[in-house]
Amino acid sequence: MYPRKKSMLIGAAILASCIFSPSVYATTDDVVKTTVAHSNIKSMIMSNHIANLDRSETRKETLSKARMTKLSYQQIASSITYKVAAGDTLTKIAKKFNVSVEEIVRWNQLPSADKIYVGQILNIYASSTGVVAGNPGNSAGNQTDTSANEEALKDKAIEAQLAKERLIETNPSDKGQAIYKKAIEIAKTYLGVPYLFGGNTPDGFDCSGFVRYVYANAGLDILRKSSEDYFMQDTTKVKNPVPGDLVFFKHTYKAGVSHMGIYLGDGKFIHAGNDGVEISNVSADYWKKHFVAYKRFNGIK
Repeated sequence: MYPRKKSMLIGAAILASCIFSPSVYATTDDVVKTTVAHSNIKSMIMSNHIANLDRSETRKETLSKARMTKLSYQQIASSITYKVAAGDTLTKIAKKFNVSVEEIVRWNQLPSADKIYVGQILNIYASSTGVVAGNPGNSAGNQTDTSANEEALKDKAIEAQLAKERLIETNPSDKGQAIYKKAIEIAKTYLGVPYLFGGNTPDGFDCSGFVRYVYANAGLDILRKSSEDYFMQDTTKVKNPVPGDLVFFKHTYKAGVSHMGIYLGDGKFIHAGNDGVEISNVSADYWKKHFVAYKRFNGIK
């Protein structure tokens, strides 16, 4: 019985090996297939991950551009393109579409406001700041309906600056008066010169560029700055302004001190405004509403 059982067990083992050996080979093949499948799945996952990264980077770039230009979906939807024609300036284009020069510069990432050329395509969007038609003469060509909160903050800064200044109650010295006289003579020779955002030469002026050019050529050594910087850093309030002193305005095309001119006396001042260098009246409704103060350059003694 024992040898027979042993033979039967051996036979069963051999039979089992015959029966199950294909299964062993199949399992090995499945392992290979599974490995390939896993490799493919891993590749798909990596591809999707890279694609997602690409989409993520694209989204970041898009969001970055959106933040830079501060455009809403409504603005983008209402965008148009404009082809620059002969004789165009950004001021003219801004007026045409009732937006500000600064917005056009920002939307199109222009290096400066005087760097446009015939045939250039500009993107124009609905104004992000609610620009409305402004009074001729404000320093950007349009009046902006700026945020009330922002204006309030700027008002506090203006008040704080004026409060810490020691009021000038005397007239300039003979030397200062001579500079003033020459400055007014120079300023009047440029009546009619067109407004140019960022302009500080007779080819075109903006408000602070005009003031700097006039005073520098009249003998006062001053740096090129914005109206706000001149107000906050380089001037002092005067009790009784004389021809040649400065006049400042706020909340025209942006919150805060945003425009300036040279006082001529009798309530008039000369400045680079919407229609170029012109003479306006401080008591006019628009200017009276935006008036801040009469001041004097610290270099005038």
